[in-house]
Amino acid sequence: MGFIDALYTLGKEFSSTTNEISDYLSLPATIGKTKEIRIYLKLENYEQLESNTIGEKLEPLKISGISKIDEADFFAGNGTEEEKKMKYLYKEPPGSNTSWRYSPVLRISKPKVDREKNSKAFSEGSKSYFTKIEKMFMDMEEMNYFEKGTVEKLMEELNNNLDKILACYTDKNSNYLIVFGIDNNSNFLYPGEIPHFRNYFNEKLNNELDKKQVNSTKNSSKCNYCGNTSDILVNFNLVFPFATFDKPNFLPAINEKFSHKIYKICDDCLKTFTRSKSYVEFNLSDDSTIYKIQIWIIPEFFTIDKNVFDMSFKKLNNYISSDQHSKEESLLDYITDPNYIEDPYTAVFHFLFLEDNQSQLIIHQMIEDVPLTRIRKLQKIWENTVQNFENTKSINNKLSTAFKQIHSSLRRLVLKEKDEIQVMRNLSIDIIGKLLSGEKIDTKILKQNFVARIPKLMNDKTQSDRFYFILNDFLIINEFLTNYNKSLGVLV
Repeated sequence: MGFIDALYTLGKEFSSTTNEISDYLSLPATIGKTKEIRIYLKLENYEQLESNTIGEKLEPLKISGISKIDEADFFAGNGTEEEKKMKYLYKEPPGSNTSWRYSPVLRISKPKVDREKNSKAFSEGSKSYFTKIEKMFMDMEEMNYFEKGTVEKLMEELNNNLDKILACYTDKNSNYLIVFGIDNNSNFLYPGEIPHFRNYFNEKLNNELDKKQVNSTKNSSKCNYCGNTSDILVNFNLVFPFATFDKPNFLPAINEKFSHKIYKICDDCLKTFTRSKSYVEFNLSDDSTIYKIQIWIIPEFFTIDKNVFDMSFKKLNNYISSDQHSKEESLLDYITDPNYIEDPYTAVFHFLFLEDNQSQLIIHQMIEDVPLTRIRKLQKIWENTVQNFENTKSINNKLSTAFKQIHSSLRRLVLKEKDEIQVMRNLSIDIIGKLLSGEKIDTKILKQNFVARIPKLMNDKTQSDRFYFILNDFLIINEFLTNYNKSLGVLV
């Protein structure tokens, strides 16, 4: 429950104070690594739009076409995170096979170098981006948010403007969003600034909450987390897709035969956990250490002094909004600084290793209750290893570098055997997990893996010239893990 409690506390500390919708929202992409293709919809009844208010019954939007297409950096401009979330109005759809979206924002992958392949990705086949857009807008039309015939008109316009879209889709190092909004005298109105899209979001959200209710009698019952009585109770998997019956080791999953005992949460807790998940994903998550793996680093503070407790979250929030975080300094390195967390309170951290695989979250490992003292001692061991080892001038003494070095050293042992990539990645996760858990690491396995590959490494055309560097990096990691094993008597 430590992981769950820490998430709930984060959600409460950073919950919205201005708009209850905000707690259901998340940012659709990673800041600094994403661009957006903005498609300006030309509206015939714009005057009526200006007079509409959120929640009232609205006349369908009369879209006459596309007036403009441009490219922008995701999350650009002024405003708080909450204000930005309200602009995009983004929430993950309830499943990977869902054709509709909560708002007209579509995530797409990085472009290929070949323009023809990019063109096909947009316009050809049942899984093309245009097909997804058509299904997304068709649901809005069927629910009377668009005038009848709008989708057919829009798809024709999109095909006619494919070259303009491809001209904005060129940075192969960036992920992309397609964002539809309204043209307001050449200014782009984002989905959250448009009453129709706000109402559509609310209607879809209420429908999903109603469908996902596990309180079949519709009578008030108690939330399993906060204990409050509520008319709306939903399963925890609305927050985390991995909290399902096929994963019995993760709360609240249980044997489906005992579904009447399912872990139910109320609407208030749902908002709190959803907000917390979004905050962690975009502020306390690291995706640079292990390829395709997100590492969530979730703090939990302990103190009897409310003022000190509040100060700990204030420092955390200040760090999140600081230049240090914007320059992608690892939270792991930040918390090793004694100026960040100091007496008279203590902290533990929860680490979750996740893989985002086609809208599914796969848990590789969860390490709960890692003391701050253990993290700082790991940092000290790495510092001493780098200081005492020859040929380490190019390696810094940050703990995050140690973790990255473990993965990169093992990854370099893979040559053409693609199946070994996942084997080495899993081994990296296992080693880092044991470091955080304070468990002994069998360095013999690492040495066997390296020795077995020496002939291939020395004879491979691309790797032979770098064999000395590969060997040196591996020896540093072996020394670090050996020093760690020696310290276990004082580390745990």
